[in-house]
Amino acid sequence: MDNERFTRGLDVLRKVGGKNFDGPVNSLAEISADLARFTVEYPYGDVLSRPGLALPLRQLCTAAMLLADGSAQPQLKYHMAGYLNVGGEPRVLVELMFVSVALLGFPPTINAVGLLRSIFAERKLAFVPVEPATDDGTGRAQNGSEAVSRLTGGDMQAYFGEFEKASPDLARLSVEFAFGEALSRQGLDSKAKALVIIAMLAAGGNRAAALRRHIQGALAQGITRDEVVELLMQVSVYRGFPCALNAFAVAKEAFGDTTVSQPISFRPANAETRQMRLERGRAALGKTSGASGDAVVRSFDDIAPDLGRMIVEHSYGEIFSRTGIDARTRELTACAALAAVGSKTAETPLRVHINAALNVGASRDEILETLLNLAPYSGYPAVQQAVRIAAEEFGKRS
Repeated sequence: MDNERFTRGLDVLRKVGGKNFDGPVNSLAEISADLARFTVEYPYGDVLSRPGLALPLRQLCTAAMLLADGSAQPQLKYHMAGYLNVGGEPRVLVELMFVSVALLGFPPTINAVGLLRSIFAERKLAFVPVEPATDDGTGRAQNGSEAVSRLTGGDMQAYFGEFEKASPDLARLSVEFAFGEALSRQGLDSKAKALVIIAMLAAGGNRAAALRRHIQGALAQGITRDEVVELLMQVSVYRGFPCALNAFAVAKEAFGDTTVSQPISFRPANAETRQMRLERGRAALGKTSGASGDAVVRSFDDIAPDLGRMIVEHSYGEIFSRTGIDARTRELTACAALAAVGSKTAETPLRVHINAALNVGASRDEILETLLNLAPYSGYPAVQQAVRIAAEEFGKRS
């Protein structure tokens, strides 16, 4: 039986891995032959070989799970390339980046774009960049309300009611940007989008409310319980059994909840155009980092220009430019957040925001105290890594 599992797994691995499909497993076998065998038998022989989801869709969901990990770059690159090996389209991988922006944020997305560039270059793919948006950006609220309804099975008052009173702006931006800009795009078919969203939320962990509502939305779109179950089984491979078991508990609730919430409709706070947000973002970026907003936008022209625009327009134009806290405090909190995440994809943004904190008046001691304060909450290894990065950035400025 084990031999059948291994043979079946090796067949799937061959399809996914392409020419050097067994290279990583053979390298692993030099250290642990048993773990190499387990890697073929369970992930590929027991899970990915199952007929419940097509292999290209499984690979896309694997990429989504590894994006949520934040520190598994070799594996993420392997499986994004594996998606192409089993017949996936390059454009779909680019569209996955926009889902990542909404659910995971910009650091893991930007890192993954770099991996995509290298994959496309290695394959000599003549990729045509995804066309940027051409509208004036004032229709985000309507687009977002429709996307919420489509992706969650209803406008879901409870989805936003839990935090809307405390922060109306967060509820508005959730609809306008996360759903209205990123998740309302048409580059992914509805089934793939619903499943990669579930994959990211389940793999990220501790996102029970959002995961439950997106499972309900998937069921409302005609995705079957069996397909959701297949996906969550796959989470056990790439994010471990704890994440998978927690996700199954949420899915059980979602399967049993057949209530439909009353529709709601968020309206924009003003009639701002995209250009107005971009200009404010350029100013905020220049003040904190001394960087050109146009250069940031252009840096994604070869893949998806809208990603660069979203960084400047949304991150800097709608979040970092707010006046609720001063710029120095905002940058110190950014340093704390990125250090606490502690993933590989957070390292470059941490460097950016350490320098931004210095640019707006924070002292080196204040930055180091901010990082040291994380030790009881994130552990000493995370803080040690962050302080090493800070010391490197201080040294560059010296």
